Amino acid sequence: MPPKLDLQKIIGQNIVRIRNEKKISQEKLANLADIDRTYIGYIENGKYNITISKLQQIAEALDVSLNELINEYVKKPEQIEIESPENLESKINSLMPGIREYQKLADEHGINDIFQDNGGKLLQVLLITNLKILPGREGNDAVDEKGNEYELKSVNTKLTKSFSTHHHINPGLIKKYKKVNWIFAVYEGIELVEIYKLTPAQLNPYYKKWLQKWNEEKKDINNPKIPLSFIKERGELLFKRNE
Repeated sequence: MPPKLDLQKIIGQNIVRIRNEKKISQEKLANLADIDRTYIGYIENGKYNITISKLQQIAEALDVSLNELINEYVKKPEQIEIESPENLESKINSLMPGIREYQKLADEHGINDIFQDNGGKLLQVLLITNLKILPGREGNDAVDEKGNEYELKSVNTKLTKSFSTHHHINPGLIKKYKKVNWIFAVYEGIELVEIYKLTPAQLNPYYKKWLQKWNEEKKDINNPKIPLSFIKERGELLFKRNE
């Protein structure tokens, strides 16, 4: 009897491979497929039992068929490229000292992996805003010295001009959001450009719109976006990069 295939793992590996071949970042794929980036990460790691509809969204975003995501990939001999281990190892070794120092700093602020879930960017925002991460919380929630909680969001303007929110917006989550300020970090690639703060009152137009949509459709809203233009128009500027 042939070994049982781990379909979730196969799908995740195929998405990563095709995404890399097409030079599409995880964040860009999330925006193209209209799926929360955190869930894209879960899917790629084989930790999420994805639905057919979500898989179809990813297939369309990658411009491939469902079969290409489901079927186990076997590389043809002529496709195999031999890399120089010495060159690759040398490049990595030259970068690692600085990366290790940044990770040590991240450990002190409750971020155990700077490569996961925008950890490196999150640390930078925490240091500038003097906030602390809330361990064990879903999402990038943080707290200030007075105990006030915040939602933290970031955007890479080279990929999109709007902020992702949450994959399951519903009345309960909206109620939670209405109690906290939001911090919006604006990046160009890996370069931090600006940080804005918005209060619940300033974000209320979106809360009202989401709640109305939920009441009409009676189902969770998948990752509605908040435009960068709205953030810049309404928000309080906390940080601006020196030109």
